[in-house]
Amino acid sequence: MTGPFTVCKHDDGDGGVRLEVGGELDHDVSEALSLILINAAEQEGVRHLVVDLAAVPFLGAAGMRSLLTGRQVALRHGRSFTVRDPQANVLQTLRAAGVAGILSPTTETAVV
Repeated sequence: MTGPFTVCKHDDGDGGVRLEVGGELDHDVSEALSLILINAAEQEGVRHLVVDLAAVPFLGAAGMRSLLTGRQVALRHGRSFTVRDPQANVLQTLRAAGVAGILSPTTETAVV
């Protein structure tokens, strides 16, 4: 991994949580990312979980698995899960792996 891995949590106070993720999402950070996503998805009062990937320049298989795990846990708890603003190469990776349809990445500005 090059560069720092960061996650900043923004809570809108009305059930929406946005996690701004930064850095390369590879094997080195996948376990931490999974735990962060699971924790956010399991919190009481959360209805919408948005993972903002605008500051993610690289997405590896392990990072993709973390996103899928976070989505699975969110859905199991009745929360929506959205991936937002992936860079072009990250979006291309999601499409090439066949998971873009599952994660439904969007470039729309979400209010969270």
